[in-house]
Amino acid sequence: MIAETAAPPYGQVLRLDELLRTARVHDDDVDHVLFLATHQSCEILFAIALRHLEEIRAALDTGDADMAVRRAAPLPRLMATLTRHFDGLATLTPAAFEGIRAALGDASGFQSAQFREIEFLCGLRDSRYLKTGGFTEEDRARLEARLAERTVTEAYRHFVDTCADRAAAERVRLALLEFDDAAAVWRARHAVLAERFLGTAVGTAGSEGAGYLWRAALRRMLPEVWTPLP
Repeated sequence: MIAETAAPPYGQVLRLDELLRTARVHDDDVDHVLFLATHQSCEILFAIALRHLEEIRAALDTGDADMAVRRAAPLPRLMATLTRHFDGLATLTPAAFEGIRAALGDASGFQSAQFREIEFLCGLRDSRYLKTGGFTEEDRARLEARLAERTVTEAYRHFVDTCADRAAAERVRLALLEFDDAAAVWRARHAVLAERFLGTAVGTAGSEGAGYLWRAALRRMLPEVWTPLP
């Protein structure tokens, strides 16, 4: 008789011991814990978003509208969760934020390679970001690979051009539009938070701060989905 193998408990499934050893939740300054762990959480969600965008691209390339819509469905909710992260950071006092900014030195959210991957994968391919200070060679290699690969925008464009089922094409467009809408809200919330703490001052690592973020809020990840299908 073969003995049944017990399923691992919750903590082992999530590898919590390893995760919490790595997470910035044990720092002495609780404000720093909030700021740093929040950004770690954001990076986890960015990684999930990348997986879904890759799946959307694959579904569009095979003409599978239902799968594309299914994989797009969580993305607006992920973006809404990311937006609520800023609500938590808004509870920091100006003095606490200034202390965190000083402690960060040259580190900045501008150096999020995964977020640039999301932009590149969607179709916002700007090779100038490869020169961002703070990227590792591995970061740059991933970004260069993203620049060379097919984008979600290209896959969407081909799908729309070849899909005979206009209702299915419209479902895909609206699913992607909902994601891009939520991403625009996230960008704007980021700009509001930066303006709240910085006004017109420079941001972390000498970045432009709120001014840059407000301009970035006008960019769309997938501009073509904002145009209704004929």
